[in-house]
Amino acid sequence: MDMISKDIFFRLMKICEVKTLKELSNKYGYKDNWATTTRKREGIPFDICVKISEEKNVTMDYLLFGIRNNSVDMGEIKAAVTEGVFSAIQSEMIELNKNVKISQVIEIITSEIKDTYKIKDESQKLMGNR
Repeated sequence: MDMISKDIFFRLMKICEVKTLKELSNKYGYKDNWATTTRKREGIPFDICVKISEEKNVTMDYLLFGIRNNSVDMGEIKAAVTEGVFSAIQSEMIELNKNVKISQVIEIITSEIKDTYKIKDESQKLMGNR
């Protein structure tokens, strides 16, 4: 696998939601031309990759190589949560209040998962994130 500077900078800009290399440079306290110069020299900005990985909860594999690992499909998560809730009810580990629907419990749990992993909607897959 090769680390290609222009691809890395493209992913950094996308993750940071900036449109130019100048914006990326300024966002992290560098001179206006830092990102442009680094990319032209085919340099790899490891320090910025580490910062962005931590800030944005994105893997270094994704930033450096474009590897999208740990994909999570919210449909699959919702199905697994539903199965778990039903199993817990059947084994009498939990008991629902008669005013609470199972779908409400599942929605609360999946909502917490979405918030934790910063998934915007159920159709979106979380790619490249931890």
